[in-house]
Amino acid sequence: MLNFRKILLLLVLISSVSVCYPQKKAQKSDKKATTEKTFDFNFSFYFLEGNKNKNLGDYDAAIRNYTRALTIDNTQPAAYYEIATILFATGDYQAAQTYAEKAVQYDKTNNIAYIDMLIYTYEYSNQNEKTIPLYRKLIASNPNDIENYYELAKVYQSLNKPKDAIKVLDEAEKQFGITDIISVQKEMMYEKMGNMNKSFEEMKKLRDAYPTNLRYKAMLAEAYFQNKKFDLAKTEFSELEKMNIDEGLVYLSLAEYHRATDAQYYNYFAMLEKAFNCEDESLTYELKMQILNQLLPIARTDDYIKVQIKRLASIVEKQYPSDIALSALKADIAMMNNDYKSVQQNLSDIVAEDKSSFEIWEHLMNIDYHLQDYDKLYEHSKEASELFPNVLSVYQFYVVAAYLKKEFREVVEAVDYASMLSVDNQQVMIDLLSMQGDAYHALKEYHKADSVYEYILFKDGDFESVLNNYSYNLAVRGENLAKALEMSTHLIELNPSSPTFIDTHAWVLYKNGKLDEALKYMNDAIAKDNSNAVYYDHRGDIQFKLGKKDEALSDWEKALELDPENSAIEEKVRTKSLK
Repeated sequence: MLNFRKILLLLVLISSVSVCYPQKKAQKSDKKATTEKTFDFNFSFYFLEGNKNKNLGDYDAAIRNYTRALTIDNTQPAAYYEIATILFATGDYQAAQTYAEKAVQYDKTNNIAYIDMLIYTYEYSNQNEKTIPLYRKLIASNPNDIENYYELAKVYQSLNKPKDAIKVLDEAEKQFGITDIISVQKEMMYEKMGNMNKSFEEMKKLRDAYPTNLRYKAMLAEAYFQNKKFDLAKTEFSELEKMNIDEGLVYLSLAEYHRATDAQYYNYFAMLEKAFNCEDESLTYELKMQILNQLLPIARTDDYIKVQIKRLASIVEKQYPSDIALSALKADIAMMNNDYKSVQQNLSDIVAEDKSSFEIWEHLMNIDYHLQDYDKLYEHSKEASELFPNVLSVYQFYVVAAYLKKEFREVVEAVDYASMLSVDNQQVMIDLLSMQGDAYHALKEYHKADSVYEYILFKDGDFESVLNNYSYNLAVRGENLAKALEMSTHLIELNPSSPTFIDTHAWVLYKNGKLDEALKYMNDAIAKDNSNAVYYDHRGDIQFKLGKKDEALSDWEKALELDPENSAIEEKVRTKSLK
């Protein structure tokens, strides 16, 4: 059962602080400091000059004038306070604390601005314990400001003194009566202390004090359920279900209860649908999307859930018709039906309208790759690399697509850039470099290709695709054949069952003049895969060199049958020879 009680608690706290009570931090910056003493004329002159400098943003001049004023009368708290505010604003918290302490020391009126300033400095230097007497002073001077109690309780919580925090909240409750901000804080602290009976009492007290606020009843019901008091939970949830509910989160709490207790999903989705249709803002768009995304994995294997999630998504779509994340979710739903072409078109339309969401681009490129639509993958990944130049995964798609499109120069340049992004991901970097090496070879920049291959093998001497391509390319070029044979031999030791690697080894053996051994491996490759024209072409070449001309012609004819557009093989068949 998902803990939506925590969401309810958080919303109670937010609404209580921001709506029911004024925010303390906002008050602090607006209050004006006053002094209880009559200013000496000279003191007053320098003090007012300091105020002018401060208002103009000339803080150095302001501090000089406030300091001059203090040389005339060093017991004036206002000057200390003004210097403290400047030092605090410029980040010199330790010095600000010294001046704020002086302001409070010389103040005889319990000026709230001075106390607040000192509290700020203690908080920024992690001296929370020193704020306790200051909050006590604020409570004594203004017992009707509930936030001072709340802030003091938070200090005790930060010091891991929950019992002291609860005592402060009890004081507040005597002053203000039962309020959500106090009861919720006490409930959370009792729960943290492991005293669930006291926690339940606080929630029951809040429920009874506000019987029309069904959030509190839902909070209590979930707390009972999560603490295995199932009979009590059932009573609360059953009563709740009969009430006139107008909040999405309350329906959501009921939905989760049914999900945890019902064998079928019917009641769960019935409550979810009511929650999604509620017009209040308690169930946010983000939370709705989170629920839908959590349902996706199980929807893939359950047709009933698949239908329900589609219905819920349509409700959200009516409420947020142009949202990109929802479009992505709809694409996921379409994918559950294996309708990848529709998904591709849907996502293409989205990025044509709004190019800002990387999530959508990534989804689209994955679909392109899944469909093996490499033209679209090339088009989309190239544009995405310009829009999101620092995202490595984009370049992974782009490099693959550019290579398949034979845009080898783009491959080389893209890998050069992507290698700077992949310094923390060694495997990705090597994968990209292997394609760059192949691209250099295709561009006939053999020295560069070999350098890249050598670097990869220095990092990982068992990298199979590089061992394969490097050894094969050397054999084709007729260069460094001993090294080619060493690599292809190691490749076969690593993976003796791949027909591709066996073919490479056979070809390297052939180029090294080891014809009988080459024929043996080439026979093995064809035994494992008899549908590859290259294998028959290679075996034909080997057989021709061994003097088996009839067998060679038979292999070339088979290769041409498999690859009828290959002019090189056609020439061998026509001339019945190797040139």
